[in-house]
Amino acid sequence: MSVYFGLRKRQWFRSFGKQLAGGFAAVALAALPAHGQRLDPVVLDAFLTNPLAVEPRDPLLPTTEVDRPLSPLELYDLELELFRLDEQARALQVAGQPDEAFALWMREVQLRRLFGLEAELEALDRIGQQAWNAQRSQEVRLMAVRLNRIWEAEKAMAPLERVETIAKIAQTLRMRDTSTDIYRQLVQMTAGDEAVHHGWVVVLASHHLDWFEFEQASPLYVQLVSRAKAQGNTLEHIQYLNDLIYSYQEAKNYAQALPVQTELLKLYRATGQSDREPPLEIDMARNFRALAADAKALEYYNLAYVTAQRLELYGHISTVLREVGDLYAVQGRTNEALTMYNLLVRAEQQAYNQHGILQAYDRLGQLYLRIDDTDNALVAFRAGVAFSESLKYREAYFRGQVAKLSLDTPSTDEPGAGDTPNLGDTLRDDLRDNPPFDVQPVDIEPTDVDPGDIAPVDPEISPPPQDQPDVEIISDETIDVTPEELPVDPAAVEP
Repeated sequence: MSVYFGLRKRQWFRSFGKQLAGGFAAVALAALPAHGQRLDPVVLDAFLTNPLAVEPRDPLLPTTEVDRPLSPLELYDLELELFRLDEQARALQVAGQPDEAFALWMREVQLRRLFGLEAELEALDRIGQQAWNAQRSQEVRLMAVRLNRIWEAEKAMAPLERVETIAKIAQTLRMRDTSTDIYRQLVQMTAGDEAVHHGWVVVLASHHLDWFEFEQASPLYVQLVSRAKAQGNTLEHIQYLNDLIYSYQEAKNYAQALPVQTELLKLYRATGQSDREPPLEIDMARNFRALAADAKALEYYNLAYVTAQRLELYGHISTVLREVGDLYAVQGRTNEALTMYNLLVRAEQQAYNQHGILQAYDRLGQLYLRIDDTDNALVAFRAGVAFSESLKYREAYFRGQVAKLSLDTPSTDEPGAGDTPNLGDTLRDDLRDNPPFDVQPVDIEPTDVDPGDIAPVDPEISPPPQDQPDVEIISDETIDVTPEELPVDPAAVEP
């Protein structure tokens, strides 16, 4: 009976694939040498040799006058001893003696070979998991070399169930290349059974993602997306679209990612998942920026801003304002950048995000320095001092900025603790009456620009210089660091 049919759940394939090399485990193994390398040749040869031919013989094996297989009675006695050996190893592991425990387990793995391939595979799986959990790299590599030899000997003739068993052990031992080879063979072997075949395609695609092989993963997810769409399976359709987008994004294939993101965005709207729209629209805007299509990027920032405002998703509102402000600053559109950063301060206040407020004031200060407006830069950095002291974060940086600017522009008109200073009242009022984006939802019409026609940005080429606009200066000399949503002790504010 196939392992797949024993489980009876297709979802197993997804979890099975996701466990292959995910997270820290994959990174840890990637740092290890390749299987079979840096192993003591004597130790490797002794482990791979038939235990009946090893000298000196294992004490659990009977002494014979001639070379011969063990009798059924001898095998029975040996099996009982191996169960005891496993118990002893577990006790030693619990007692904090891992070296002694794995010495016994590796003897068991080798001796299980005498009971046939199925018994040896069971031991490799069980003890391999123990070795991986205990970060026993030498034992893992020894067993990986042995399993690779088994696979090379079995791959041409092995039945489906055995190949699945070997695949599971290769997963346990995190054998990337061998696992890839096995999964590809399983995809071919199950071509006649659509459901099982689909499951192994999922496993192979997830395996490629987990090992950062994005170019190999994306064609598989294109296939999975088409199947889910044809079957009307919305849940799988959304999942595979996300996986396909991830594979394109990580491979920096932004032009290929955009049409898929458009399909996913329409699916979110059709299924009423409005809360998932803003982060996706922000990602699409970033992709357009990477392709030097800033106008399209602003359209999608607009979409994200409108939806996030309607749903009061303040984190996404702040992200849009911050990134649009950075975009304007890069383009030299200083007035627009100042507008966004001032809005960002208000958005972060509304979200009660003091770290965000601190970063917004830093952006304002740096931008004012860029246009040589040291007065307003000093105002912004003074506000940063108040919040940095409250958070106990980046205090030295903001104090240093204030000290430097205070020396350059000494002022005798300093606010007292009871003052209620504010930054840019006129501009803030104007922003309140004239928000930076349209308040009406915008239809998605990405097909008017084919991402494939957009030339990628060459990082070695700087954007062409633009005419500098007249800069609208915020003329207040002091700043309000006690926003309504975030009360701050006035005594903590330095002038």
